[in-house]
Amino acid sequence: VAAQMAIDDLNAAAASVGVDMTFELVEADSGCSGDVASGAAQSLVDAGVVGVAGAACSGASMAANAVLSAAGVPQVSYASTNPGLSDASAYPGFWRVVPSDAIQGPAMSDMVGAAGVGNPALIHMTNDYGAGLADAFADAWGGADFLCTQIGYEDTQTDFAAEVQAIADAECDSVVMVSYSSDGAAIMETMAVMGVSVPTFGADGIADAAWLDDFSVPAAANGVMATKPRA
Repeated sequence: VAAQMAIDDLNAAAASVGVDMTFELVEADSGCSGDVASGAAQSLVDAGVVGVAGAACSGASMAANAVLSAAGVPQVSYASTNPGLSDASAYPGFWRVVPSDAIQGPAMSDMVGAAGVGNPALIHMTNDYGAGLADAFADAWGGADFLCTQIGYEDTQTDFAAEVQAIADAECDSVVMVSYSSDGAAIMETMAVMGVSVPTFGADGIADAAWLDDFSVPAAANGVMATKPRA
């Protein structure tokens, strides 16, 4: 809806100044996946687009850029935050309207430190977004050696009992998550069921009221703090 509103505004602006030009919206689904995004980007190139808004997920934007930049099509992401995307030589023609996780990572570290905890577990997705932000947080915290434990998981995982048990066994005093919405909710509900009650922190993947829709018991989210970059 928002994209079509932007197209309508552009066409109205062109008409108001007598410019004979019509903007058209062409869509393709990146699937939040590098493998899917490459094909989606190629379909846009084949359709003759002159610019691309997206993708949302960092890995998808990285893969799409290889196709789009080769075709000379500029790309602007509204949500991809992996620090590596700031490398103009590796990702030519790529721009974004959100800050890099090289900024969000230290902000997360400040948030966790201000809460008065000192031995956090870091649990994160191993995709480009999760790994990039996890590294940025760990570096800002002082390095992986200063974490209670660090646990990575695939972004398709749904059962987190083993990971939560590992956090409990390590006697961590807090949990820092780098997750999307559904897996973040699953981690929180698993912690509640298993009696792991420690301060918990997250990032932009959960920093939205809609996150509560992914809970069977929304009260499990009580007390969570999260960072969210803004343009």
